[in-house]
Amino acid sequence: MCKVFISYSQDSFEHKSAVKGLADQLRAAQIECDLDQDEEFPEEGWPTWMMRKIRGSRFVLVVCSEGYWAKFHHESPSGKGVKWEGSIITQELYEAEARNQKFIPVLFSEADARFIPIPLRPYTYYVVTQVNDYEALVNRLSGRATGSRPRHNHSRLKASTGQRPDSSISSPAGPGNVQFNSGDGNVQVGNLSGSLSIQATQRPVIKFSLPRGTIGDNDLLKNRISELFNKVGEEREKRFGKTAYSVMYRNFKRDFGIESQPWTIIWQWPEATAQAIIKYLSEKYANTIAGREGRAGKKGGELPKRPQLYKEEKGLLEQIGIEISSPEVKEALSKYFGVDSHTKLTQYQHWLCVCRLEREVREAVGEQDSEQVDGHGS
Repeated sequence: MCKVFISYSQDSFEHKSAVKGLADQLRAAQIECDLDQDEEFPEEGWPTWMMRKIRGSRFVLVVCSEGYWAKFHHESPSGKGVKWEGSIITQELYEAEARNQKFIPVLFSEADARFIPIPLRPYTYYVVTQVNDYEALVNRLSGRATGSRPRHNHSRLKASTGQRPDSSISSPAGPGNVQFNSGDGNVQVGNLSGSLSIQATQRPVIKFSLPRGTIGDNDLLKNRISELFNKVGEEREKRFGKTAYSVMYRNFKRDFGIESQPWTIIWQWPEATAQAIIKYLSEKYANTIAGREGRAGKKGGELPKRPQLYKEEKGLLEQIGIEISSPEVKEALSKYFGVDSHTKLTQYQHWLCVCRLEREVREAVGEQDSEQVDGHGS
C-alpha cells in the first residue's frame, strides 16, 4: 500500500476530527496513513517521530488552514509541531530544487486556498470536500493519476440510491455509479461502493446501505450536524416564523451545490466533508446570535424573560466552574455595566451580558479542548 503522512494544525476539535475522518477514509481506500492522533507516546520523541514519518512517506498531505499558515510561517507563538514539520518540508523542497512529487496541499474548503504555505503554492491542491477532487487525490495516491489538474466544482455523487427506475436509467461509468435496465426483469449493476441489495419485483426496489467512512455511518458526526441544523433553525424560526426551516435548507443546498437533490444526500458524503458542513452551520448560528443582539440594541426588540436569562447565565457559568453570586461575576458587572448586582441591570443589559458570556465560554471551552488534545504542539 502507498504510505502517506498527514501534516496539519490542531486548530480546533472539529478540525482535528475532520483530519481523522480524512485519514480513516483514505485507509478505507487501501491507503496507509500515519497520523499523530494514532500515536500516544513515541519512544524516540515527537521531533524525531515527525521527521522519520515525513522522510519515510511516499506522500505528505498538508492540510492547509489559517492556523497551519500562521504556524508554518512562524506568525503564531504556538504550534511547535507545525513549525518543525514545516522546516523539514521546506528543506526537502530546497534540496530537490523545488521539484515536488511528494508534498500535496489539501483543503477542506476552496476558500482555504489562500492559506497554502508559500513553498507549496506552485503545486496541485485538492479540496477533499468536493467529490471530484477527493477521487482525484485517491487516484494520485494509488498511482492511477492522469496528471491533469483536478476540477474544482461542487459536483457530487450522482448514483441513484432510492428511486425506482423506469424502462432504462443509466449514469456515466466511474466510482459510485450504477446502471439499471428493467426490461425483461434484468438488472445490471456497475461499480458502487457500499452494500447494495435488489429485490426482483416487477420494478426493482433498490436498497442502499451507507458505506463505511461516510458521514451517515458515523453517528457522532451525523448527530452533531443534525444538532446544528436544529439550533440554527430554532433561532431563525423565532424571528422569521415557520418558513425559516425551508429557507435554511434551500440556502444550504444552494451553497453546497445540491439544488436538485435532497439535502440528506450529505449522509453519503465522506467523513472528511463533515468539517466544512459543521463550519458552515456554526458560522450561521454565530451570525444568528449576532443578528439578534444587534437588532435588540437598535430596535429594543423582543428579549428573553428575566428567569430565562438567569437560567442561561447560571448554566454557562457552571461550564467554567463559576457561581453566579461569585466576586468574579460582580467584578464583570461593574466593569462592563457599572453596577454591582443583576437587579440593577436592565433587561437589555442582562441579555447582552448573557450573549457575551456565551461567546466567552465557547471560546474558553474550545481553547481548553485544544490544549488537551495538542499532544505535540501542533
